[in-house]
Amino acid sequence: MFDHGMKQTYNNSDLQKIPHDKISESALQSIKLYILDNNLKSGDPLPSETFLSQRLGISRASTREAFRSLEALGVIVTLHGKGRFLRDFNFDAMVENLSFNLRIHVREFRQIIDVRMALEEAFLKQAMEVLTEDDYEELEMLIQQMEEQVGLNVPEEELVETHTTFHRRLYAKLDNELLESLIGVFSTFQRLLTMLKRYKTSNYREFIALHRELVSTLKAGDPSKIASCLHHHFKDVITWSNEHKDQMI
Repeated sequence: MFDHGMKQTYNNSDLQKIPHDKISESALQSIKLYILDNNLKSGDPLPSETFLSQRLGISRASTREAFRSLEALGVIVTLHGKGRFLRDFNFDAMVENLSFNLRIHVREFRQIIDVRMALEEAFLKQAMEVLTEDDYEELEMLIQQMEEQVGLNVPEEELVETHTTFHRRLYAKLDNELLESLIGVFSTFQRLLTMLKRYKTSNYREFIALHRELVSTLKAGDPSKIASCLHHHFKDVITWSNEHKDQMI
């Protein structure tokens, strides 16, 4: 039984303030569950901040911050004057988040290269089965464009752009949006390296020859040759990452 005549005293050390990030995470999870429980689908409007804060028992400030997080993740979109709506599933936000934190260690950059090589090896075997003579002509035109850029001594960042187009073109017929987006992320890191003067192609003539070798390997139609061809293709950046493994980019 409580003695209402006694005044309770509290020790401040017994009361711990709930961290702001825990409150925000709780609000975010609450709104995610609301979306799932109500079977909201792409294009459906979300309730107002006031409605959700009252319904879920969270503050409007926490609700607003959770909305911002969901928008940053690409889950919802805000249309000014209309409200917030659930978005179609897309890779844009995920890929942007991958490339946002560009300050990485060279060891992590090497891991990215290893993942890229593994992905390209698997998908090149698929591309080998669907590429046509017209496709190979387009790939050769891109190689010629890179060759011309090398001859004109253009900034390496421009060469990276054409190089990225070449690798995306290899997989265009596979209709894999995530793969093409990831190749874009990989090129973002490569472009960063060149802009920061950390990395530069060591031998441009060999660089062009390696791309022709890759096309020739695909034309030959022997998937067992792809792994060694890719390792040869990326040997320049592999050597660079081995030599600078303890540095930050």
